[in-house]
Amino acid sequence: MVRIGVVGVGGMGRAHCNSLPQVGNCEFVAVADVRSEAANQVAEQFKIGAFGDYREMFELTDGIVVATPPFAHREVVVAAAEAGVHVFCEKPISGTLADADAMIEATDKAGVKFMIGQVLRFYPVHVLGKEIVDAGEIGDVVYVETDYTSRYSAPRTRPDSWYGSMGGLLENGIHKADLINWFGGEAETVASEVGSFSGFEDWEDYAVTLIRYKSNTVGILRWGPFMGARGTNETIIDGSKGSIRLDMSAGKVYQKLIGESGWTELVPESEGPSGVVGELAHFVDCIREDRTPMVDGRAGRHAIEVVLASYRSAKEKSKVVLPLTE
Repeated sequence: MVRIGVVGVGGMGRAHCNSLPQVGNCEFVAVADVRSEAANQVAEQFKIGAFGDYREMFELTDGIVVATPPFAHREVVVAAAEAGVHVFCEKPISGTLADADAMIEATDKAGVKFMIGQVLRFYPVHVLGKEIVDAGEIGDVVYVETDYTSRYSAPRTRPDSWYGSMGGLLENGIHKADLINWFGGEAETVASEVGSFSGFEDWEDYAVTLIRYKSNTVGILRWGPFMGARGTNETIIDGSKGSIRLDMSAGKVYQKLIGESGWTELVPESEGPSGVVGELAHFVDCIREDRTPMVDGRAGRHAIEVVLASYRSAKEKSKVVLPLTE
């Protein structure tokens, strides 16, 4: 059994705590949080240990889930790596490339697994979409368009919590930044418009980013509550032989090959864990089987690189060439 602890029992931390008992070959053993009352409450619920200092968990665990605010990830991840503890880190990996590099270096040096919680890769609809693309069913990918948008509701003010200091695209849009990279590959250039229909210069509520990949695939990522009355979270992938549409809300894939008159509906298999349970199960399996996680530190870094380049492009009103330098 792989012993897992959770650092940070806020919103996503609680989600991980609720999910860990459903993960096979895993023993949920401890939580840590600077808020002792919150840690004790979760510990009592699951009959596990509670700590105020996360370092005290290391002797009890084989791996930890880091669910602190992103600006605190580096300290926890580096400390865990130095203690020989494997790390699952919530998205985004960090707010800066320097912090991401420090975590990657520390986990590489220690030889521990380092996984980033980009949960959309573990939704069955996206798994099936990737299988179709990798099997070459729609040919070479030439275009990817992905949305993470909702119906517009104004005005929106900058949140008072730590979330307000991160930026909505970086904290929330990172989901689709990673997903589009998964299909597109290594990004080469980024051009973006980021702003606010609500009139707040320091808190964006929309972003439209154009990405060119080294594979010559072109991608468009749209994020934020700016889609009028509709909102959408679909992903469309066009290839040289056909297209697929991944409907995250319906949990279905629609495929149309060149020459066909209509779309074929495909329903992903529902067997096996998915979502948060799925990503945690993958992390545990990587520890047990000595495998590199699907979303490792470098993938997490590339996702924030695309977002940070989006911010820079919008600010400078220019196309940004990667790799990005801070």
